[in-house]
Order: sequence, then structure tokens, then C-alpha cells
Amino acid sequence: MSPRVVAVHVWPPGADAPQRVDELVLDWGGPVGDRHHGLTMSSDVRQKQVFPRGTEIRNHRQLSIVDAGELAEIAVNLGLPELAPGTIADNICTEGIDDLTSLAPLSRLVFDGGAVILTGGLNTPCTIAGGLVGDRYGTRAEHFPKAAMGLRGITGWVERPGTIRPGTPVTVVPPTGM
Repeated sequence: MSPRVVAVHVWPPGADAPQRVDELVLDWGGPVGDRHHGLTMSSDVRQKQVFPRGTEIRNHRQLSIVDAGELAEIAVNLGLPELAPGTIADNICTEGIDDLTSLAPLSRLVFDGGAVILTGGLNTPCTIAGGLVGDRYGTRAEHFPKAAMGLRGITGWVERPGTIRPGTPVTVVPPTGM
């Protein structure tokens, strides 16, 4: 099966959970209408060795991308019949990208229609996503990180703006010169 987009979501500021949308509009700041939209972000615990918490830095976590195959593995690990796209705050859920979470950082996801996302690497499982799973399926938030380790997907940022819809084909382009 050729890789394609299964679902797209935004998590608007102030909303309790991500919302499925018909199309994901990407500008230079990321998904329009999403809480992670912006060219910059405040540093947090992930950058503590480089920056004091709250330092303004480039937003390299504009998007969260998961694959349906890895969501199915997480569901099995949690004892659930399914884990629906959007539940763990993914903006894009693909199908057919084997080992998406293991993609090399700086790989490109090239979407038919012109949008391109540059990948930043592993999206570490956390209890925030676990809480979203718990709200929907009744699991305990603290069980999610172990169940999703190595399967949580990746982060990325917009290299070329565009619009992404369910059904859109996607091509993975590995980094060059590394």
C-alpha cells in the first residue's frame, strides 16, 4: 500500500481535545488554528540542557504525526480494541509508513499538492497524551508512556505550506548528506 493520510486534526486553544477537520491548512507557523501554531515556542523541559525554561526558541514542534499501524500497536499494549486517529493529539495520521516513529530526523514528508514537513524526530510519549486516551477509553494516563514508547510518532515543522486532506498520498524522502 502506498502511504497516504488517513485523518487530520487541530487542537484549538481552549478546546478540551483535538478536533477532526476536513483539511489541515499549513502556513509557516504550522497548522492554522492549532494550539502549537507559531514560528516560535517557549523552551520547556526537553531543552533544559540548553535554555532556561520559557526562553523563546524556533518552533520545531509545530506538528505531531502518527501512523495507523503504530496506533494499533499502542492499542494492543493498552488492551484496547482501537486507538482512533486524533486521540493522542496527532495533527496527521498516516497509513502505510512502516516504523514512522523510527524515521531519521530531517526526513521530509512530501504531500501531493505541495505541502512539505521536515521531521524533527521522536515524539516522546507523555501523560498528557495518556490523559487524552484515558478521557476517551477509560485507561490510566500513567500507563500510556510505556505502552507507546517507540510508537508515539514524530514531530515536525512546515518546510513548505499547503493543504493536506484525508486520502492525500505522502512520500518519505530520507535526509541527504548525513
